[in-house]
Amino acid sequence: MPPKAKRASSFPAKAAAEPAKAAPPAKARASLPSPSSILASAKAKASAKSAPAKAAPPAKAPPADPAVDPAEEEARKAEEEAKKAEEEAKANEEAEAAAKKEEEEAKKKAEMEAELKRLTALANGEVTIKYSMYDEKFKIENHVLTAAAIDDVYCLSEFMTGCFIHLGEKEFGYGEEQVYMKEDPPGTFRGLMAGETYWCYVQQDPEQEKKDQELMRQKYVGVVVGGGVGDRGSEVESCSCAWGAPCTNEMVCKDFVNRFANALKAGGNPILFTNT
Repeated sequence: MPPKAKRASSFPAKAAAEPAKAAPPAKARASLPSPSSILASAKAKASAKSAPAKAAPPAKAPPADPAVDPAEEEARKAEEEAKKAEEEAKANEEAEAAAKKEEEEAKKKAEMEAELKRLTALANGEVTIKYSMYDEKFKIENHVLTAAAIDDVYCLSEFMTGCFIHLGEKEFGYGEEQVYMKEDPPGTFRGLMAGETYWCYVQQDPEQEKKDQELMRQKYVGVVVGGGVGDRGSEVESCSCAWGAPCTNEMVCKDFVNRFANALKAGGNPILFTNT
């Protein structure tokens, strides 16, 4: 018996199968850099750091201000240059003046030191003392000689008991006022210099001796006892060399060239002259 035919389904046929959903793209697998590329990258970074920075291009000059007059600008620059040159010239003049002043001061100091050295060399030695027909040499020490030393040789007090002995820098003429060398204390003569000649004078009248001592006191007033630079007092008005203090002002000094010698003769102490 022939096979039976299949019975048709009473349900409609299933719709065609839905199209298959597209599968999501597979994530690309990141490829790892090779060691050689890592090394090359590191070298590139190092080269970039060590490479000097490129200099920035020079800034462009601002455009000229059309409101500025070129002539006025040129005049302004010329004035600035002239002012600068004037300041430099003034600075040079001041420097030259300072150098000249320093040179003069050094010269004066050298002259003063030379004079003091000369006077120091004359502090010790022999002096000649004249009295009547006597003409003997006496030793001095530190510019000092005593009346007792003179009397020991000339024996003046044996013939003129109670007499007073003085020294002068010259032989006084008849009727001339006799002004003697400084004595401090009386009978001690100061300021003598080796190689010089002095004149001896004898005073027997006590009253006249008082007058002579007062005259010497007035002449050498202001001199420090023991010999010093003295009280300068009115040095700005008159010469102080006669007080034993060398002048520092050439305009008021009677003999500025010989100021140290004159002050020494007046009893000044040469050790202190460097403070003048």
